[in-house]
Amino acid sequence: MGIFDFFTPKSFEDMEAKADRLVASNDLGLAKLEYEKSLERLMSISMADVAEHQSRIENKIQDTCETLAQQHLNMAKELVAAKCPTEAAELLTLARDLSNNMQLHQDIDGLVDRITSENDTIDQLTFAPESVDSVAFDPEDQDGYYQILLSTMPEEVQAGYLALGERFQSGYLALNQGDFALAAELLSQVVAEQAEQITYANLELANAQLNLGWTDTAAGLLEAFIEAYPLSEQAYESLCEIYWERGDYDRADRLLQACPDKLKLSVSILLLMGETLYRSGKLAEATDFYLKAIEYLGWQEPLAVALARTHEAAGQQDEAFGIYQEIVNNCKSCHQRLDPVVRHRYAELLYATGESSSGLLDNYFALCSENPKDQNLYYRRISEIYERQGYPDEAKRYLAIARQVESRNEDVG
Repeated sequence: MGIFDFFTPKSFEDMEAKADRLVASNDLGLAKLEYEKSLERLMSISMADVAEHQSRIENKIQDTCETLAQQHLNMAKELVAAKCPTEAAELLTLARDLSNNMQLHQDIDGLVDRITSENDTIDQLTFAPESVDSVAFDPEDQDGYYQILLSTMPEEVQAGYLALGERFQSGYLALNQGDFALAAELLSQVVAEQAEQITYANLELANAQLNLGWTDTAAGLLEAFIEAYPLSEQAYESLCEIYWERGDYDRADRLLQACPDKLKLSVSILLLMGETLYRSGKLAEATDFYLKAIEYLGWQEPLAVALARTHEAAGQQDEAFGIYQEIVNNCKSCHQRLDPVVRHRYAELLYATGESSSGLLDNYFALCSENPKDQNLYYRRISEIYERQGYPDEAKRYLAIARQVESRNEDVG
């Protein structure tokens, strides 16, 4: 079977399931779009229980919108703290459009009022965005933490994890807290107790071993796990990483070609197929594959990002910039938070053209908050843009900040 044989019609159930997976991975903007596509496909067919399906999907759309609105509010607080009030106000407007929650509307309007009234002293405002680490659970409550980690999984997967007992729970928590050696020890004990049975303990033991660099044993676990759980996208991703590291691209291709039909049009599997072509140096084939996938499925940001990256690797900077620009525009229109990686590439390609707009400055200020490890680069870009605009004092100020960040990083290193 060739790579383009992946593309066959999708049902509204497939689209809904894909949106559910996007929600589980916190890709809420894409999930909203996928739910809407599912609803549109549902309404185009004739079946007895359309109303029941319609109500379920509409509720999922609203739940996704509410969660996305809350994320926009939290991000707006971060942008205010980073002295980016314009972008914050834009996000708050999008959040208000998404939400029907009156309390959230009050929170949004309150922050908008503060931005409007205190813009001159915005650096004096401080916000504390909520996070799972700070408010969603007590670090001492291991059972509660475990439940939170499982809550993003499908119900049948949650049931599989819960059935594995306390030792598995301890190993899984150790894995998620970065204690990979302890995780491997505990999960190895669980796998040994299972004898020939294959469960999610095999998958998580493989993940622990991958973090320890034990790729050979991890590969064996993953290959056996996929035979027992052929619909596990995570297992395909981990196993492909191992094959890529070995340079065994043909084996990665065979693995993906053999995956169940139900998975063949999932974005994650399509990305793995395209990435296999990309890493093997087949850039033209990777470009054609991504274009065909987007033509068939419609606009999918992860595929678009991969396509732009492939254009860049092929030296096709104009094509790459055009795609990044479309992603940026789509994020504004469909209320998504812009991926910092996309913002970085978009800003860098735009900067290379000699651009010196306030919009480009806003992007670099936002990146200073989103990607602190590269603040030195971003403050230098800000300095150079102010120089282009004819503001030498501002240029010197941010160049000094860049040097301070660089010095601080050297001290830490």
